[in-house]
Amino acid sequence: MKDIAFKCRNAEYNPKRFAAVIMRMKEPARTTALIFKTGKMVITGAKSEQLSFDAAKQYAKAIQKVGNNVKLSDFEVQNMVGSCSVNFKIQLERLFQSEH
Repeated sequence: MKDIAFKCRNAEYNPKRFAAVIMRMKEPARTTALIFKTGKMVITGAKSEQLSFDAAKQYAKAIQKVGNNVKLSDFEVQNMVGSCSVNFKIQLERLFQSEH
């Protein structure tokens, strides 16, 4: 883990704070990868499944370049987030009270 963090660009590893290497890239999309010692990698920030997959390939390539045997497998999307504006204030307390 330390080796990946020291040799890869835009990577940090502080095991006292978090048990993964945190790596960031701007291309093909502005993403962050959490790379765990189990070999699992979590990609966040991509705007589409394809961009997430492309980013995973880029992270795998970067890790491989510094001397690690990497095989990308079992890629799957596990979470998607959407957001919107309703153009008015939502009164959470009133909403909660109307449900109970």
